[in-house]
Amino acid sequence: MPWSSLPSTVTSWVEAELDGRVIATKAQLNGFSSGSADRIVTDNGRRAFVKTVARSRNAETLELHRREANVMRMLPSEVRAPALLGVYDDDEWIALMLDDIEGAHPHGPHGSDIPAVLDAIADLPEATGPLAALPQLHEELADDFNAWNRIDADDVDEALPPLALTLRDRMMETAVGAADAVVGDRLVHLDCRADNILIDEAGAAWLIDWPWASIGARWFDGVIYLLDCVMRDEVVDADVYLGHPLFDGLRSEQVDAVLAALAGNFYNNARQPAPPNMPTLRAFQRAEADAAVTWLARRWASHG
Repeated sequence: MPWSSLPSTVTSWVEAELDGRVIATKAQLNGFSSGSADRIVTDNGRRAFVKTVARSRNAETLELHRREANVMRMLPSEVRAPALLGVYDDDEWIALMLDDIEGAHPHGPHGSDIPAVLDAIADLPEATGPLAALPQLHEELADDFNAWNRIDADDVDEALPPLALTLRDRMMETAVGAADAVVGDRLVHLDCRADNILIDEAGAAWLIDWPWASIGARWFDGVIYLLDCVMRDEVVDADVYLGHPLFDGLRSEQVDAVLAALAGNFYNNARQPAPPNMPTLRAFQRAEADAAVTWLARRWASHG
């Protein structure tokens, strides 16, 4: 959704908050939101990032924006995330205005940005104070991690590629331990993909888009990001990066359980109808599922 299509109530609110007229916008086209996402500049030189959505386009995304606003208000200053500058919400439209972090999504050759991303994840704090009100990760994912049973009950083998069919029974068995594996006491982003991360000029990683923040295992976001790297063909052997201090104490069977559960969840989601105004989401979920199976197959071929 381009900036020019936003109602004047939203754009006027932005200009009032920044005390200046918007003179430049740059749409941010990564990700899967059914709303708008723009870096903006005003005539007084102020910059911001603004994301919006209308209830009529996707009511679930509107609720996610509300949830993200609540999370952003909780985040301590030491978390490398953009500050929330303001929220507009008239129940039909919602807009979040945040600091504009100057940077680019991870794209370094041969995984060169991976250490910076893992460093940022490792710095996420214990979920104390206001963060203690966030949902528990294992409870948030309990239903998702049970997706293999739904695939099995519906008898939809055609939803799975050959490699997944070959490993299906082992993945179903392995995924049983996934929810227990992710129990923890740390702030978890839960959606650590490249399009939700920015690398600044100093090479530091910033985590953006926080609606799914939860409390769980310190290492979970790292596994999610490495899975994204596998999907984007950025790395050949993701296991090399499991030597990062973020993963200290992580057991091999915990990685396997989470990857197996994620594969089932992504395959199950990919076979559903696309959400309103989000036509590319299902193909992405299918690609993530294939990547999880590919990574698991390499791990099992190497370690048994």
